[in-house]
Amino acid sequence: MAALGPEGTAELCPKFLHTNSTSHTWPFSAIAELIDNAYDPDVNAKQIWIDQTILNGRFSLTFTDNGSGMTLEKLHKMLR
Repeated sequence: MAALGPEGTAELCPKFLHTNSTSHTWPFSAIAELIDNAYDPDVNAKQIWIDQTILNGRFSLTFTDNGSGMTLEKLHKMLR
C-alpha cells in the first residue's frame, strides 16, 4: 500500500490510488483537499509547495508542506 521512498517520502501504489480515486470525481477537489489538509491545525504547516516533475517517465504533481508530518505507521492506518 504505502512505502518509504528513497528521499524519505511516502510512495503509494498506483493501483491503490486508482481504487480510491472515486472519492473525488474532479481533480481540483482532490487538490483543494490536499491544500486544506496541509493547513489543518493539527498539521501546523506554514507553507505548501506544488511542483511538477517526471516520475518513471510520467508527468506528476508533488505536494509538500512544512507541517509536522506523520509516521509511516500513522500513514498506513490512515490509508486502511
